[in-house]
Amino acid sequence: MRYTDEVQDQYSEISIPTLVCWGQDDTWIPMAKGQELATRIPGARLEPIAGAGHLVQEDAPAELTAALIAFLQHPR
Repeated sequence: MRYTDEVQDQYSEISIPTLVCWGQDDTWIPMAKGQELATRIPGARLEPIAGAGHLVQEDAPAELTAALIAFLQHPR
């Protein structure tokens, strides 16, 4: 987290459509941190992934892929 903390003040400068996908069952970095991240990025959307922990791509690959495809089709 030290590395992300160093740059978190710059998140407000992100100006491209952003989707934050976060595992609802993440026990390493809690969902609240994902919500905070999405709040810091202007216009970002938070997509909680049910049944996924920290490794969303392994825990819920179909759900993650569906969220990414939907976002890429309609980024705003």
